Amino acid sequence: MEDKPHIRGIVAQNVKKYRKINHLTQEKLAEAAEVSNTYIANIECGQTWISDKTLEKIANALHIQEYLLFIPETKNSRISASINDRKKMIEYLKSREKEIEIYVKDFFSETFEQILKEK
Repeated sequence: MEDKPHIRGIVAQNVKKYRKINHLTQEKLAEAAEVSNTYIANIECGQTWISDKTLEKIANALHIQEYLLFIPETKNSRISASINDRKKMIEYLKSREKEIEIYVKDFFSETFEQILKEK
């Protein structure tokens, strides 16, 4: 994966890691995320990138928050990244700022509505 963009490799590793943690095959993950198993295989090999909607579907199928797919693995399994990795992540998040803002507002709005309904 050296010739692939670094962030794509991180996502690829994390999709595979969380898939295995959840004891899912590529086929089962694909079914849960409503994508093809070939697509999951290509993501895990770092051969393709994921749209934001598909990223959300995969994260939901893996029972994790989307951001966890962008956190690089470390030897000590601690959340840490080099300064360059952090800069790349910040740049990516800034490029998606409006989209993320809308998602967060919608998420909390729906969550609060659900809490109020349950009272």
